[in-house]
Amino acid sequence: MRCSARKKEIYMEKRANNVKRTSRLLLSILLTVVLCLSSLVAGFPDKLTDTDGAIIDLKELVSKKRVIVITIKTPECPVCQHQLIRIKEKLNILVACNVTFLVLSPGPVDKIEKVKLNTKFPFPFIMDNNLEISKSLDLTIDEFQILPSILILNEKLEIEWEQRGRNAIFFGDPELMKVLKCSSWI
Repeated sequence: MRCSARKKEIYMEKRANNVKRTSRLLLSILLTVVLCLSSLVAGFPDKLTDTDGAIIDLKELVSKKRVIVITIKTPECPVCQHQLIRIKEKLNILVACNVTFLVLSPGPVDKIEKVKLNTKFPFPFIMDNNLEISKSLDLTIDEFQILPSILILNEKLEIEWEQRGRNAIFFGDPELMKVLKCSSWI
């Protein structure tokens, strides 16, 4: 009898270990599925933190204004910086269009702060940590660069309109102004 009791005990231990392994495996699979699905959900989070540490309630912001996101390739991108300067020079016209801007950039923060200082662009700069937002929107060039773009967000924080790409002779400003229906710009 002692032998069969020991066999039963060993059997129960093996079964418990198998259940633990199976549970860990299922949990791992579930976590992978959740992460994959979350990466398929493109868009912006409800709240963002800018490079100054201020929290931006994006849901609230889009309910009050049209939110335009300017993505910059890297903080060193001169064309991207020029884009910000061009927009800044026309802010007096854009105010009538009830718009606000966010700048989405890869890091690091100190380089983003230099862009902010050089351009004097008066709107929040957001560091896209690990390019998570850009990846969700299919706006990455590689693991360090964002495709320069102009995006208009709707109230669901989805892209309502986009102009992808930018170069020294094409900024996408006239297209943006047509969509915004702002007159007398560029």
